[in-house]
Amino acid sequence: MKLQLIIVLLILIQGGSSLAQISISGGWQKDTIVIGDEVGFILNIEADKDVQVLGVGAAFLDSIYSALASIKAQADTSQPLIPQIADFELLDLGLWEDSGEDHVFDQSELNWTLNESQNKILYQNTFTFRLWDPGEIIMLYPPVIYSQNGIQDQYSVSEQARIIVAPPGGVMPRDSMNIQEIKPIIEEPVKLSDYMIYFILLGLVLIGGLIYWWYSNYEKNKAAKQAAQITPPPVVPAHEIALDKLNTLKSQQLWQKGKIKEYQSQLTYIVREYLENRYGILALESTTAEIINQHIQGLLDGKDIASLQRILQVADLVKFAKAKPEDDIHESFMNEALIFVDKTKIIESPSADE
Repeated sequence: MKLQLIIVLLILIQGGSSLAQISISGGWQKDTIVIGDEVGFILNIEADKDVQVLGVGAAFLDSIYSALASIKAQADTSQPLIPQIADFELLDLGLWEDSGEDHVFDQSELNWTLNESQNKILYQNTFTFRLWDPGEIIMLYPPVIYSQNGIQDQYSVSEQARIIVAPPGGVMPRDSMNIQEIKPIIEEPVKLSDYMIYFILLGLVLIGGLIYWWYSNYEKNKAAKQAAQITPPPVVPAHEIALDKLNTLKSQQLWQKGKIKEYQSQLTYIVREYLENRYGILALESTTAEIINQHIQGLLDGKDIASLQRILQVADLVKFAKAKPEDDIHESFMNEALIFVDKTKIIESPSADE
């Protein structure tokens, strides 16, 4: 019958969550008393420091069951056993307060004896009862409302605290329990598995770093290969550009067709462009005097300077003064320009491999 009583009580109590960082325990200060004696009941709640106890269900203070009365009240043994509340008095709430006398204890009414360790806090309170029913008396542990990391939840256990109440003048078994001082929480020794999460996080960081390093180098190598595959266009020497344009102008026979100004303008433009590309001077934007007196001084010998000056000055007279030079000058200046470019061109020295 006792087994049936336990099964019924287990059904009535909600099982605690295995994931909660909290535990509920406690018990009677004695395991055997005489009917009518006062006896204390100690309630312990052990929780992590980040757990906040918000409230305790008070129904357990009014629900102390008598195993003997429960069995006697069971007429039909084929039906589930219905627990019967024992005859008792609640003499003292300990450190708790019941300002509303409603047996509902919120956070403001809960006061505890605290025992704090490095990682946990032990909440403790002692209640005083007087029990009037003989036999085995069963006390249930209350559900605890708590908050952890901003999440509120309820935790409860299915264990019960038991005490034997002997009748007056009866043979009372020897009490095997003594009131003991509050002992510090026994802390579990540190194990390697406690640090496993840190090893995992470190491994993930290292793997992430390796992936980032590989990807960065891969992108750099890819960009370098693409840049290497792009062949820059060959640089055409300044004299080749000038000679090609002079020969084209010569073949157009502009001055022979009476287009003297256009012929002289293109001729001097080609010569100025050559000077700019060959010597890095601002020949296209400078006057003839600036080119002769400033830019090419020290770059050409006197004969070449004189030839260049004749070509540019005659072209200026044609363009701006509308002069009409002799026909043989056009052909002569073309030949002088060809000779000037060929004479002043950069001659590349043969490489060591040739």
